[in-house]
Amino acid sequence: MSLTVIAWPKRKNENENPYQSLLYSSLELNNDVKVVEFSLASYFFTRGKKVLHIHWPDVFLATSQGVVFWIKLLFLWLVFFHAKLFKIPVIWTVHNLKRSEQRNGGLMDDYFWPRFSQRVDALIYMTKASKARGEEIFNNWKKIPNIVIPHGHYDPVIKKYMKTMPTIKNDKPHILFFGSIAKYKNAYKLLDAFLELPSGTSILKIKGKMCGTSPDKNLIKKLSSLSSEQQNDIIFENRFLDDKELIQAISETELVVFPYSDVLNSGAAIFALSVGRPILASNTSLFRELQSQVGENWVQLIDGELDGNQLSIAIKNSCKLKETGKQPNLSTFEWDNIAEQTLSFYRNVLDKGSKNKV
Repeated sequence: MSLTVIAWPKRKNENENPYQSLLYSSLELNNDVKVVEFSLASYFFTRGKKVLHIHWPDVFLATSQGVVFWIKLLFLWLVFFHAKLFKIPVIWTVHNLKRSEQRNGGLMDDYFWPRFSQRVDALIYMTKASKARGEEIFNNWKKIPNIVIPHGHYDPVIKKYMKTMPTIKNDKPHILFFGSIAKYKNAYKLLDAFLELPSGTSILKIKGKMCGTSPDKNLIKKLSSLSSEQQNDIIFENRFLDDKELIQAISETELVVFPYSDVLNSGAAIFALSVGRPILASNTSLFRELQSQVGENWVQLIDGELDGNQLSIAIKNSCKLKETGKQPNLSTFEWDNIAEQTLSFYRNVLDKGSKNKV
């Protein structure tokens, strides 16, 4: 059965997040599948069997203000109404759920999520943790088609750049925090723990753009009050890193730390592991699940509040691991398997829709 996937997005966001590009490139290796970028033309005029696969409808609404929010919301409802009218399955990959730090969060709670939760036809979760949370928030999601398909690794992107990157041997361990610096990611807790370590024994790098809607004000305050001696051990870059810069930053470090509050998915953690660096992460259902997939050496969990002692132990373990030259086993996150599972799910959803019409 030939199938067209209308992807929203397909590759438009490749520079910010290569996830969709990697997914759909793998899907298109199957000759029976064609993936097109969502547009009014591709959506309304593509013929034959098709599905609408969306990823961040909430971000689409969060990037607007005032009357533009309502125009975008109306646009979404028109698209979804058309999909229902013409029996086009709307499949959503659940990257995030109801993020309080988002712009227009209250409006979305009132006018988007209740209706969207009833309209979506099928769900792709990336973790068991996100499935449990989704079904806790929206009880009807237990009754609609859903599947857990893991987030793929970033090897195809990383290999493109790693060949030309110099190998750097640090004279002292480097610890890294990267990504959007939002309040819930608790970068300030990592800074607190790092400051408990003996001065001059390691380097902390915090690299990423400060979140505009929910900044880590504690981190900003603590960074501004560092002594000159402490400043020698800490590097802070408040900017977005492209793929090459990010890979370079991870490859130069011994340990990557994610002291997040409870989250559903973490492409950043998969990215760090793809570069071959172990992580220290919060003891949440997401990271426990990730630890079971790649092992305790590669995913170390924070016990309670992160402190200097835990950070010191994690650094020592990571340095030993780096010396072995080993790489994590990421076979669970292979793109060909993910593409196969995704395509099978598309077809199951279409088959179920066909049977419901009889």
